[in-house]
Amino acid sequence: MKKEFIIARKEMREILQSKSSLFFALGYPIFFSVMTALGIRKIPGTMDTVIFYIPLLIGILFAYVSTGRIFFREKQDKIIETLLCTPLSLKRLWLGKVLGAAIPSYAVSIFSAILIVLVSNTLMKSLVLPSPILLLHMLITIPLFLLVVVGLIGFLYLLAGMREIRAAGTVIFVVIFGALFGGLRLIGKSHISWLIEVALMIISLFLVILTGYLTRYLSKERIVTTIT
Repeated sequence: MKKEFIIARKEMREILQSKSSLFFALGYPIFFSVMTALGIRKIPGTMDTVIFYIPLLIGILFAYVSTGRIFFREKQDKIIETLLCTPLSLKRLWLGKVLGAAIPSYAVSIFSAILIVLVSNTLMKSLVLPSPILLLHMLITIPLFLLVVVGLIGFLYLLAGMREIRAAGTVIFVVIFGALFGGLRLIGKSHISWLIEVALMIISLFLVILTGYLTRYLSKERIVTTIT
């Protein structure tokens, strides 16, 4: 894993050097934390539902933008050709890039969750904390889900041609958001149960394994032919 983390550090460094990424990482969590905190002040019982969804959605948004920067732009600028000449296998190269986008996205999710709790308690002038189940959600489920998002979009960015590449990422993004919002409507304002959390965690873990398996269908020759 040493080489994968070297690639990840390089990608994270580039993300942090981008002013637009930094603005996103700070601006969106602050905006959404204030907006959602105003809602929680009116209905304190919605704290769990908000912490369950909002940090995950913000993380997915950041992951989508970061994945485009890491995978699409390198393919568009043909930097990927140089990387393909290294002795690293495609799977390890893909994994390093996935970690490079997923780790900052997870940090943004955690940051937004902390802000929501702090701002909500400040506005209500009382101590209201999310239930213990949300600890499992933040520590395990969200990072797994972000790995799925980055992994699938990154995989399709490598697999698809330049004409299809945007559509491929957008399709996955829309499907994931649709599924999350559909789940939100089903759950409504009800209490987030252990069953819901464990189910989401298992699905995320399955998709991570599936995405890793799909990388076997990548080839350097195919990637090169999809650049032009």
